[in-house]
Amino acid sequence: MNAFNVNELANEIWDVAIVGAGTAGASAAVRLAASGKRVLLIEAKAFPRDKVCGGCLNQRAWNGLKQIIPRGSQSSMATRIEAAGAVPVERMLLNCLGRDASWTTPTMHAISRRTLDSLLVDAAVNSGAVFCSETAAKVIDDAATDCRSIRLTHANGQACVVKALMTIVADGLGHSALSEFPNMASQVESGSRLGLGAIIEDSSRAYAHRELTMAVGRAGYVGLTRVEHGKLNIAAAVDASELKTNGPQIAVETILQSCRLPIPANLKDVKWTGTLPLTRTSRLVAARRLFTIGDSASYVEPFTGEGMSWAIQDALQLSQLLTAENESCESLTVAWNKQWKEKLRSKQWVCRGLAALLRRPQLARVSLIVARTVPWIPQWLIAQASGVDQTRMKHGVV
Repeated sequence: MNAFNVNELANEIWDVAIVGAGTAGASAAVRLAASGKRVLLIEAKAFPRDKVCGGCLNQRAWNGLKQIIPRGSQSSMATRIEAAGAVPVERMLLNCLGRDASWTTPTMHAISRRTLDSLLVDAAVNSGAVFCSETAAKVIDDAATDCRSIRLTHANGQACVVKALMTIVADGLGHSALSEFPNMASQVESGSRLGLGAIIEDSSRAYAHRELTMAVGRAGYVGLTRVEHGKLNIAAAVDASELKTNGPQIAVETILQSCRLPIPANLKDVKWTGTLPLTRTSRLVAARRLFTIGDSASYVEPFTGEGMSWAIQDALQLSQLLTAENESCESLTVAWNKQWKEKLRSKQWVCRGLAALLRRPQLARVSLIVARTVPWIPQWLIAQASGVDQTRMKHGVV
């Protein structure tokens, strides 16, 4: 919707209200609206917008996008993203303090979050969802049993309370929409790094198309890959003390220099986007008529696009639950808490291990020597992280 219309929003009880129009929330909106649900999609930022992200859709994410088909369309979101210029990524270069190794990987697709999330939101609207941007949302902890109430405040100052039979919160790491629900607050892990991101115009050949470069230094790591229109996507996870002392530009430059990698010419002109501390978990991801997905539920420092993969899988699985017939609200709450915790144990162990290794760059350098000698180890880890059978992967370490 182009304007914040209080009457249009408040005079209807929505089947589903979704707070946050990132990859998780917008994917859920497409699926639920395409199934016939009356969906209200709420976003605090003005669209389109940039967001900190490595930009890589691994094969698990890509397979999930193939299952998201807007209403009345024959083409999946994977097809639309490919047509928008997503760059196939088939090789990964890992550099730890100047020692490097590279592997062929299951094909990923690199695309900016500005483009990806805008495509998903457009598909949600075309499927029948109502999109309300520049609108802050707070879920109200009220006593109602037949719906959930959400307080909306638009950037123009207008405010109203909307009601929905089900509410999904996908508003990111801090999930500020749930400030009235302390039992669903996220617990930040000690020493959690902060995220940094930027997309820059870079015509050099320093970082090749179809390749993901990971640079690991003592204070964090930086990922660089080409996205649509040849732009360079930069995403980093950096120690808070490093950012406080030197700021984002110097922090990124220091990591690249320690790996003897070129510094993009336009880095000094970058407008950086940052995040809250990254690694965190939530004790509960569901309450009465209320569910969290994506980064709002939990997050671990990612490696090759796992964050978006988890977000898309959450959206697919929760939308399937919410469209199931004869399911009570109580059973849905229990099912999502149980299903998500079981999935958490299986999906995050690789990233936790890799994140722990990357915090020890000297050990990571030794690991690269081992990886060159025993190439099936990194191949297996990449297969696990990407959700691909390792027998489908190409072999060999360069």
